[in-house]
This record gives sequence, C-alpha cells and structure tokens, in this order.
Amino acid sequence: MEAPIPITIAITNATYICLYSQGLLDDYLAETICPKCSVDCACQQPPPSLELTRSTVCRTSYKLEKDQEGIDTVVKDMAQIVLVRCPICKSRFRLLPADILPYKLYSLPVIERSVSLYNRGDMALRQVVWNHFYGDQTLGHTTLHAWTEGLGAWWLGRPMGETTFSIPATRIQAELEIRYPQMCSLHGQPVWINPHRYRSQGRRERLEACKKFEFVGSLIASENPPNFVELDCLIVSWGNSFGLGFKTGIRCTAAEHIDFKNMLAWGQILPEEPLSCPIHGRSPPGGSK
Repeated sequence: MEAPIPITIAITNATYICLYSQGLLDDYLAETICPKCSVDCACQQPPPSLELTRSTVCRTSYKLEKDQEGIDTVVKDMAQIVLVRCPICKSRFRLLPADILPYKLYSLPVIERSVSLYNRGDMALRQVVWNHFYGDQTLGHTTLHAWTEGLGAWWLGRPMGETTFSIPATRIQAELEIRYPQMCSLHGQPVWINPHRYRSQGRRERLEACKKFEFVGSLIASENPPNFVELDCLIVSWGNSFGLGFKTGIRCTAAEHIDFKNMLAWGQILPEEPLSCPIHGRSPPGGSK
C-alpha cells in the first residue's frame, strides 16, 4: 500500500490537538483539496475538499520546550496525526500542523533555533548543538550541517534541495514579492559568511541563502517567534497543500569530496609504512565550521 502523502494546514500543533479533541478540525479543511486530482476536479465549483477520517497515525517528533530553569530542551513527542481522504479518488493523506514538517523528525522551531544560532557566525556546528540544546534527544552537528545545506539549496531554487511534492522556492519568492514589496531589497543585500565555514563556492552560496531565508522570516513574521512557523502558515494559507519542503542534506556537498589528485598517492603507501587515515570531517572540535 502506498504511504499517505503529508498535507500541511496553517495551524500549530497545540491548536491542532485542541481542535481535534473538540471535533472542530473539519473547519480547516474547507479549502484543502486533493493534490492528486485537483486538475481533474477543476471544472467542479467549488472543488471538493478533503474529508476527515477516524484513522490516526502516531508520529515521532522532537520539539523544543523550556525546562523549569528556562533552558531550551529537546523532548520526544508522539504526535497523533489525523488521516484525511479525498472523496473523488479515495486517496488518503496525513494532515500535519505547520510546525511539524513532512519527512523531518525535528520540529520546525528546533530547526529555526539551531539554524539561527549558526547563522550568527560566532559558533561552530558542535558549539551550537552542544552548548544551546539540552535533553536526551539533542540533535547532532551533522544534522545541523545537513539542514543548512538543504535549506540553502532549496531557497536558491535548486531542485536538489526540494523534497517530494514540495513547492519550488522560486514560486514562494514570487508570491512574497507581490505581497511584501520590501522583499525585493533582500536580493541585492550583501551577506557575509565566515570564509572558514566553506571550502567551495557552492557551500558559500547555500550558507548565504540560508541566512537570507532567516531574514525573510523575520521580515514578514510578527514580533513573536518562531518566525519559520508563521512563514509556513502563510505559505499554506495561499492554498498550497505542502509548505516548507527542503531536504536534510544534499548529495553534492563539495566540502566533503575527496581530492582525487591524492588518490594515487594513498594507494602507493608501502605495507611497512604506518597507515594513517586522512580526516574529512565536517566540523573538527577546534574548527570554526
């Protein structure tokens, strides 16, 4: 059986749980149509909306909470996700709140907090995840590296950074520029990236795009964070069934590629010589990456 496609609605998980417990979640499906047969149903006015089912699935999500001392702590949450059904093609979809991204274990506030801290430029990957997140479910520095890679590639409009069924970032940028004219000034705004954080032009461009995406979130969102969640709600409210859709990591990270000029030299090491393994880590303990 095909896995249900995730669909996002413009509410947070706290509101999602409250509405579902009161039986009011149907009201938020009035304009949510099936992404599979939306073209075939275009002649029907209004298009048929998705129907709420009685089935739910349990989904693991690591969310950000404040402990008793006000410290950011990552905790594990088993979220109950409702399944919806299309009345035309009978396809089923997972109905996700805006702060739980499709194909992501960590919630959007965790991603925003870690990416924003890394974008400041004064901390390495390990310093961000080790010094600013606590709990038994803290993320790894390689995960943070992968988020900046995927988010940057997606915001640059590169298909390699997009997930399945996601909305191209170029379309979102065009919509934002229509509604927020101040967005146009962000394209030419220079962004400084620490040169010790990249080894290739592509990595630098992705870090710049990741930082500009944070500027966009703070520009259009209200004074109350998290800004990424509010931006995701805005994108979904335009009639999109899929909000932020960036990958966790991409395959063409040039900084992780082995220099093939040295491959021959490594293969000619004599047996009596000590074999040393060259290190190609993303963020050495004392490094600034």
